[in-house]
Amino acid sequence: MRKNRRPFACPFAGPFASLMIPALGMPLAGWAQQAPSGVSDRVEITGSAIRRIEGETALPVQVLRREDIARTGATSTVDLLARLPAVQGSTQEASNVGGNSFGFAGVSVHNLGETRTLVLLNGRRLAQFGGQSLTGSAAAVDLNTIPISAIERIEILTDGASALYGSDAVAGVVNFITKRSGTDGDVTIGFSRPRDGAHEKRISASKGFGQLDADGFNLNLALAHETRTKLDSTARSFAKTGIIDFGFNGKRYRAFLGSTRGIPANVVDDDGNLVSPYFMTTGACAPQNVAVTDTASGTTSCQYDFVTELEIYPTRERSSASAALTVKLGAEHEFFADALAARSNSVSRIAPVPGVISIPAGSSLHDTYLLPLGITQDTTASYRVKDLGKRTGDDTARFYNVDFGVRGLLAGWDYDAAYGHSESDVKGSISGYPGARAFNALLESGLINPFVLAGQQSAAAQAALSAIAFKGYWDGGLSKLDTLDLRASRELAKLSAGSLLLGTGLSMQTEKFQSKPSAFAQGLLADPVAGIPADATHPADVRFGDEATSIPYSADRRAYGAFAEIVAPLAKGLEASAAVRYDKYSDVGNATTGKFTLRYSPTPSVLLRASIGSGFKAPTVPQLNASLQQFGVTSAPYDCTPALLQIAQSLNAQCRPNGTQYDQFAGGNTQLEPEKSRQGTIGIRFEPSPSLSFGADLWHVGIRDAFGQITEQEVFANPARYPGAWTRVTEVSTGITYVAFNASNQNLGKQFSTGIDFDVTGRWTTPIGRLSSQLAATYMIREQAQTQIGGPYYSALGNNAELGAVTFRWQGKVTTVLQAGDWTHTLGFNFKTGYRDALETVEVLDANGAGTGETEDVRIQVPRYYTFDWQTAWRLQKRFTLTVGLLNLFDKAPPLSLAEGGINKGQMFGYDDRYYDPRGRTLYANLSYSF
Repeated sequence: MRKNRRPFACPFAGPFASLMIPALGMPLAGWAQQAPSGVSDRVEITGSAIRRIEGETALPVQVLRREDIARTGATSTVDLLARLPAVQGSTQEASNVGGNSFGFAGVSVHNLGETRTLVLLNGRRLAQFGGQSLTGSAAAVDLNTIPISAIERIEILTDGASALYGSDAVAGVVNFITKRSGTDGDVTIGFSRPRDGAHEKRISASKGFGQLDADGFNLNLALAHETRTKLDSTARSFAKTGIIDFGFNGKRYRAFLGSTRGIPANVVDDDGNLVSPYFMTTGACAPQNVAVTDTASGTTSCQYDFVTELEIYPTRERSSASAALTVKLGAEHEFFADALAARSNSVSRIAPVPGVISIPAGSSLHDTYLLPLGITQDTTASYRVKDLGKRTGDDTARFYNVDFGVRGLLAGWDYDAAYGHSESDVKGSISGYPGARAFNALLESGLINPFVLAGQQSAAAQAALSAIAFKGYWDGGLSKLDTLDLRASRELAKLSAGSLLLGTGLSMQTEKFQSKPSAFAQGLLADPVAGIPADATHPADVRFGDEATSIPYSADRRAYGAFAEIVAPLAKGLEASAAVRYDKYSDVGNATTGKFTLRYSPTPSVLLRASIGSGFKAPTVPQLNASLQQFGVTSAPYDCTPALLQIAQSLNAQCRPNGTQYDQFAGGNTQLEPEKSRQGTIGIRFEPSPSLSFGADLWHVGIRDAFGQITEQEVFANPARYPGAWTRVTEVSTGITYVAFNASNQNLGKQFSTGIDFDVTGRWTTPIGRLSSQLAATYMIREQAQTQIGGPYYSALGNNAELGAVTFRWQGKVTTVLQAGDWTHTLGFNFKTGYRDALETVEVLDANGAGTGETEDVRIQVPRYYTFDWQTAWRLQKRFTLTVGLLNLFDKAPPLSLAEGGINKGQMFGYDDRYYDPRGRTLYANLSYSF
C-alpha cells in the first residue's frame, strides 16, 4: 500500500478462534503496570487499554510469575520462551553457527513469525535488532537483551492486538515486566554443566530502595552477568559427522553432507566432471574427505566433511543493568522512569574457508599435478584453505532503553504519558578469511600449493597466508526507536450490569535504521589487512570464498496512531468490548484495524469468551529501502538440473558444479504492501472446584499479502516456475559468470493458521505436601501458505518440505510440583510430535553396509520427541535457597533429520538445530541469598 492511498479496513470473516494455555499452571489474569499506590487498585491488562479489577479477560493471556520461571530451570529468556507450547518458529542461538544472524534470538507465537509477535518491556515498544537482515530476518526484539533475573513476570497474549498496539502484533504480544516495587534484595550465583561443553556460569543481584507510600519514592536496581563455553560437534554422536548410515523402510542408506571444496583440491577435467587428483594418484581420499563417484561419468571427487569442524553451540557472554524509579507527585500522580542497558557477545566457528581458484594450462601447478592425469585445458579447482584455521564470527550486540513519564488520576481520567528511546547497535567481526585477489596472487607466485595435505605448505607459504588473513570488523547495523504516547481511561457511566468504560490513546514513533558494512565488506579496499583503499591502479579485493559486497543504506520513518476502546456490561456476567485504531506511516500509508470481544460468565466457575479482529504488519525499513546486493550463499548445495541449466544459458551464465552452493542476492522493495490479517478466538474456562480447572481456546489467523522470499528449496526444485528469481554473478577469483538466486522481498500471497491452546490443572493436598499438576499444550489444526500470489498452497504442518520449516501438530508440557515444608520438587515432561523430513538423495547400501553407487530419494519420518526435567529447591534457612536440577534427565538425543537447509537453519547435519537442543543432560545449580 502506497502513501496517500485510502486507508484499508480489515473486517474479519470466516472461521475464527484462539486458544489460550495458561503457562505452567498459572491463572489467566494478566496485567501490566501497577497503578499509583493509593490511587486505584485497578491494573492495565496486556491486550486492553483499560485499567480494571484483576480477573479473567475476554482475551487469552498466559502469565509466568517469577517463581514459575525459576521452576523451569531456564537460565535465559531465550530458553524460557522456547519451552512454551504456544511458541513455535523462533530463532535459536544455534542458528548463529554459519547463519550470519549476529547472535539474534527471538520469539514467535504459533509459528506465525518473530516479526509478527510484538515484544514489549513494561508495556512499551523496543527497538528492533540492529543486525536484522534486508530480507526481514531478525527484524524483531533480540531476547538476549532482556535479562531473566530482572523479570517479575511475563504476560503472553496469544491473540492479535493491532487494534491497541498497531503493527507487529498480528500473532500476539509478549510483555516482559520488571521489578519496580519493594525493598527486597537478592544475590544469586549458579552454573549449568552439560557434558563436554556449553558450560555456563552466572551471577545476578537486585535491590530495592525506598517505600513509595512512606518515603515518596522507590528505586529498584538489577545487575546480571553470565558466560558460556563452546560445544563442538564432535562432542555429540548425533552431530559429529556429515556421514550418516541409517535404515528406512527395510533398507540401509548412507546420507552425506559435504563440500566439493576440499583439501587437497578437486578440479574440473576436460569433460566437465569434478575429479580429485589426489584420489586419482593414491586411490584414496585424504582425511576428513569422502569419495563421491558420479554414476554417469564414473569419475570420483573427494568431498570435505565440514560438519566435523563445527561448534554447534557458540560461546556467549551477556551482561545487563536495569533500573526502575517511581516518585510520588502528590496524592494522585507519580513520575516513573525505566532504564535497561545490555551487552551480548557471541563467538561461533565453522570449517575453514572454501573457494574456487583458476589453474591455467601451462602453469607449474597444471603441468605438475594435472597434465599427467590427462587434464590439458584451463580449469578451476575447488579448494579449502585449512591452513588458515576455522572461520570465526565474533558478534557483539549492545542495547539501550529508557522510558520516563507521568501517570495518575486527572479529572476522572486514569492517564499515562511517556517518552521512550531505545537502540540496538550490532557489530560483527570476522577472522579466517583472506582476500580473493591476495590469495590468487599467492597462488600465481607458486607459494601456495592446493594439491597437498593440510599442514604441508612450506613455512614461507604459511607465513604468506597469515599475512593476508583478515581479522576485524566486517558488518553490522544500528536500529533506533523513539516513542511518545498518551493513554487514558475512565468510567463513563454506571449501568445496571456494571460500569461502562472508555480507553483511548495517541502515539508517535520514529524509526531509524543504518546498515554499517566495513570498507572491506563494501569492496572498497585493495589491501583489506593493511586497510589500503582501492584506486584505478589497485583494484578492490573481496572476501575469498564469498565475494558478496554490501551496499550501505540508511532510512527512517515516522508513524502516528490513535485508538479507542470501550467496554460495556450488557447483562449480568455478559460483557462486550470494541476497539479501533488508526495508524499512518510516512512510507507505506495508513491502516485502520479493529477488534470486538465478548466475555460471558454464567456462573463463577464458567467463563466463555470470543474475539474477532483485524491487524496489519508494516514492512521493515530495510525491507523497503535496502539496495539489491549479494546476500551470501544458499544454505544447501544444488545440482545443475536440465531446467536450471536452461535458466543459466538464458542469462549467458553457467551452473555451479554439482553439489555446490549458489550465490544469493536480495534487496528492498519500495512496492511492498503491508500484510493484513483477520483473526479470532473462541474459548472456555471451567473450574468446577478449587482443585480442578480447564481452559481451551480455538484460534484462527488469516494473512494476505504476506511478505518474504520464495524458499530456495522451492525455486531450485522448479527453476522455470520462478523466472524472476534468477540473476548472475561474475566471480572475481576466476572471472566466470554463474547463475545466482535472487531472494528479494515480495508479497507472496495468503496464509492461514488454526489451532487450539488448552490446559488442565489439578491441585491436591497430600500427607506429604501440596501437589499440583498441569498439562499445557497446543494442537495445530490447519496451516497453509502460498509462495506466490495466486499460487498453490503448501503446509509445514508435520512437513519439512516446500516452506523450509516445520510446524508441530502437537507441542506441550506437563508440570508437576510437590511442596513439602522447605522443599519444592518439580518434574517436567516436554513433548512434540514427529514430522516428515525434507526429501534427500542418499546412497543405497548393501547387506554388509558397503555403498552400491545407487541413489534414491527418500523422506524419512522424524519421530516424536520427549524429555523430562527435574528440579529440587531447598530453603536452607530464611535467607538462603539452594536449587539443583537436571534438564533432559535421561539424556535423550535429538531425532535423526537429514535436512540440509531451511529457514534459520545452521550448518549442522544429523539433527535439526531449530527444534532440538544438542546440549543433552544438563546439571544446574543456583544459590540465592535474600535480604
